[in-house]
Amino acid sequence: MKAYNEYMNKILVSETLHQRLVSSPDNARLKSRPIMIKRYVAVFACLTVILLGVLTIPQLMQNNVIPMPGETPSVSQPSENALAPDAASKYTLYFNKADFQVAANIAILGHFVQELTVDELNAVFPALVNTRTVTATANFQSDENRATLFNIDAHAVSAAGLKTYIQIGPGAVVLDYGFDVETKASNVLGTPVTAGYFETNSNSKGIRNIIYFATFKLSDVAYYVELGGAETEKEALKNEISELIGLLIKGGAGDINVFHPVVPELREERINLDEARADVDFGAYLPAEVPAGFVFEDALRSINQERDALFVNWRKGTGYIDWHVSILNDNDKTRITSIADKKNYDLSLYPIPRADSVPDDLWEIVDNPIFLSEEITLEAVQARTYEIMDTGDESGLRMRFGVLYGDILVEIRVKGASAEAMFDILQRIKK
Repeated sequence: MKAYNEYMNKILVSETLHQRLVSSPDNARLKSRPIMIKRYVAVFACLTVILLGVLTIPQLMQNNVIPMPGETPSVSQPSENALAPDAASKYTLYFNKADFQVAANIAILGHFVQELTVDELNAVFPALVNTRTVTATANFQSDENRATLFNIDAHAVSAAGLKTYIQIGPGAVVLDYGFDVETKASNVLGTPVTAGYFETNSNSKGIRNIIYFATFKLSDVAYYVELGGAETEKEALKNEISELIGLLIKGGAGDINVFHPVVPELREERINLDEARADVDFGAYLPAEVPAGFVFEDALRSINQERDALFVNWRKGTGYIDWHVSILNDNDKTRITSIADKKNYDLSLYPIPRADSVPDDLWEIVDNPIFLSEEITLEAVQARTYEIMDTGDESGLRMRFGVLYGDILVEIRVKGASAEAMFDILQRIKK
């Protein structure tokens, strides 16, 4: 779904559902200590029961088609729910139509990552590195000083520029899609493969995307492969994913025991409000007081490879004040804006649905701009304030933006507090 991220980012949903689907770990509700990672900006990870069903069905329903290089593969009649393989494809793959996506988080205790070296790439993708440009990241989970591999996220880019996502895991992988009916499996070089496709609805510009995916196992190593793009390119997409799956299977199971990870400094600790205020690094950047009616809910002190941060949340009915303090990183810098550049933050310039009104090149900064503390004004905060009513929801002013104090970034997400109250809080923070 990596090729589909930009499209999914523009889908308009309610504020509540939007936050559940696309909020990063930095904004997640702090109900458990595991780090919550998401493979995509818009996440579609499947429940375990779906994964088990998808991985089991191919073994029960596989056909006996075993194409050999240079030979024309025989073709069984596809079901009504499957796309027949293309004559141009080197390997026979039936693409079953996926019926749904399931949004979920993946919890990894003591999560940290490691980029694969050239030697590790050769060991994990023995038949792929010579035909594609491959980059990969290993996700590890740790307990005290012991680390084990959770999975590997990789991308393989073809000579034509098609970018395929590959996930490898010991024993099982996470599937993004599910089927309401039994699937028809393929047999590629003796390996059962369950392949599928998912079609999006047309966006406001009439563009529809299609995503092809497949899952299979080699020994005790599980694979998930995904490639998406415009529907007009579907033949090229199908041919690329079919060839890539054949290469992976021909190369045999990757060596996922090649790693020697070193556990970095990690901290994931739930704390109370007094402890949060006493934090040496970030406590001074919390509100001294919050508007009447808001009650402290939870706080988290987190240190990992990507972020050193403090999260504090207050609630008032359906209202909320979510406060995130961290050290500015390079990715954040692209969202910094001057007060004079109203096109970067003034929501009155972009009517709802903003997926249609915000230019693509401004989407990230308009969605969550960062102001300099010495420049921010009440008018700027008011320009970030809007109100929408969801079914069954309470009304309340909403806002989302960040303020930079030196190299310390304060990001807020608010519902139910006024622009004047939030501006006053931000003005009182340590400068």
